[in-house]
Amino acid sequence: MDKNVIDEDEVFAVNPDWSISVQKFNDVKVVIVDDFYKDPWAVRKLALDIPASYNKRIRGGNPALRVNAFYELSNLGWAFDQLISTYFDDVYYEHPLGWVQESLMRATFMVNVMQTDNLPPIAPHQDNPSKINIASTIYLNTPNECAGGTSFYTYNDKTTYDEPGNKTLDVAGKHPITQYITDSIGDFKMIGMVPMIFNRMVLYNQSKLHTAYVKPEMFTGNLYRLNQQFFI
Repeated sequence: MDKNVIDEDEVFAVNPDWSISVQKFNDVKVVIVDDFYKDPWAVRKLALDIPASYNKRIRGGNPALRVNAFYELSNLGWAFDQLISTYFDDVYYEHPLGWVQESLMRATFMVNVMQTDNLPPIAPHQDNPSKINIASTIYLNTPNECAGGTSFYTYNDKTTYDEPGNKTLDVAGKHPITQYITDSIGDFKMIGMVPMIFNRMVLYNQSKLHTAYVKPEMFTGNLYRLNQQFFI
């Protein structure tokens, strides 16, 4: 009998030669870490080997399919702790000591698996309105598969929503959302986009308005958008 066995410390090892840059879109800070994983092909293979699910308990409110598996990810804690304490110190010190490591100990191997030929009508969103939590996206598409990225927005000139709930294209509430919003439309203004690059990790505050920047023709047929997610 052959049985696959995972060594999480090896598969999820961080590349010691990563490179870091920072972009600002209005008051949205985005930290970009290129060459994040030491062996991104191993992480990608794991994402492809585990079936993605339509199960709403796994997907939450996400329109994509999702992989969600329990693996040991706490070995990534030092990397996230270093990045968040350095570049998001205003968030970092709002929490008790050790909170990043504790979050990574609870984290799962979560990968959004998305196609774009039937995009639902969705507005840019907040992962969490708290303003003291960080989101991370790691792109697992190979270079020839990459398209679009992660885009950021203002709504009524603000990078967060004043109130939760369903949004309309205009703050007056007269025009419902009938498309998957990527480019500027109505009171939504796209203020920046970080392109998808294989093994690129993107960090941003969960309260900032963002979406997967995709177009209907980008991920179709046997091509899927693969991005690993962390919510810290």
